[in-house]
This record gives sequence, C-alpha cells and structure tokens, in this order.
Amino acid sequence: MPQTSYNISEARKNFAHVLERANRGEEIIIMRGNEVYARIVPADAGAKRPFGLLRQRGLPDDLFDDHDTDQAAIDAGDWNDDTGVFRGPLPDGESRS
Repeated sequence: MPQTSYNISEARKNFAHVLERANRGEEIIIMRGNEVYARIVPADAGAKRPFGLLRQRGLPDDLFDDHDTDQAAIDAGDWNDDTGVFRGPLPDGESRS
C-alpha cells in the first residue's frame, strides 16, 4: 500500500485531499515533528456504518415497542424523584386525590 506523510498543519489545510487519497487506497501518515502522530488508512471494502451508536451494546429489538408508563414519565421529565409523584397528565377517568 502506498504511503504519504504530512505534518499536522499540512494535513489540516488539505484535509479533503488527504481523505480522498486514503479513500483511493493510500496510507496517510500524520507527523508531529519527527514522530508519527496518526495514520489514516482506507476503510474496509464493503464496510458499512453500523446502525446507531449503540448497535454493539446488544439492546433488544423491542426496546421501543411498548413503554412503561412510569419510565415514559421519567423520560419526559414528568416524574418528581424527590416525592415519587407523577405530575404529567392522568389517563382518562382518573383524578388526583
């Protein structure tokens, strides 16, 4: 794999060009003084971005299917943690005592 090196300021000025070269198969070395600071390499052929940031966390597929009323109130900010009182709208037919 061909290799090209840039110092940090050159890479910053020509970032789009640096990425394009890496996309075409070059390994780009970013130098800080005489030390290798970073490497930009081509992505794996056919690699796709995983869906969402938490894909590898193993969240269940039905996570957002049915909501727990208390959890929905907490998520909406309608739950008072100090008193444990739900302050959001009540379901039809219920009144506050």
